[in-house]
Amino acid sequence: MDPNAKVSLVTGAGRRIGRALALALGDTGCRVAVHYNQSEQDADETASLIKAMGNEAITFKADLEDPTQVEDLATQVNEQLGPIEIIVNNASVFDKLGLKEVSAQELDRHFAINVRAPFLLAKSMNEQLTNGSPGKIINLNDWRKARPTRLAYGVTKSALTGLTRTLALSLAPNIQVNEIALGAILPPSDIPIDRPRDKIAINLGPADRMGSLNEVANAMMMLIQNDFITGETINVDGGRHIN
Repeated sequence: MDPNAKVSLVTGAGRRIGRALALALGDTGCRVAVHYNQSEQDADETASLIKAMGNEAITFKADLEDPTQVEDLATQVNEQLGPIEIIVNNASVFDKLGLKEVSAQELDRHFAINVRAPFLLAKSMNEQLTNGSPGKIINLNDWRKARPTRLAYGVTKSALTGLTRTLALSLAPNIQVNEIALGAILPPSDIPIDRPRDKIAINLGPADRMGSLNEVANAMMMLIQNDFITGETINVDGGRHIN
């Protein structure tokens, strides 16, 4: 797929990795739907940066926990930009809740945002793309899913891998569905921003460094431009998954 002029939707595109991926798509000429829920000012800035490149960007607000708002989001993007041809499911919930703290409601919330929303967006894309039009879905995941301190997150990210592979079969051959499993790219959002990166006590794996936003964007672009990879997990983690 040549991404130029394609309609792309990036969820959680106002800040951090989502913004970097939205900007990378805008830089290739994509018409970018910048999704946000609470970070309106950040989303507006992302859209402004894409427009400064000479490309089109529109912000869309939706609470991904609400299935009606997810479906409305896909409809609104289609009405204002055209059928969605690229989806990057970046938005997720990453609450620090262990077995004793997590409630059924919190588990449901994580599932709604981390799994159900990508499913509903994929279903909407499939309905919008007719006559065999190509599409790409890229789910942002985590190299480490079994996290006892973030139980609901880990469970739902494991489910996202299953969704990725099942959708790859269900939407073949026209829509390719893959995931990028990230290692240490940015400190978690619940770590103080003034805490030095070299003071974050984690095993960085064989690469012995944190990754860059450009490296994540490069992996995304590779999956968009390659039509023969589907149902795959691309680890961008410095080798942590084999350490």
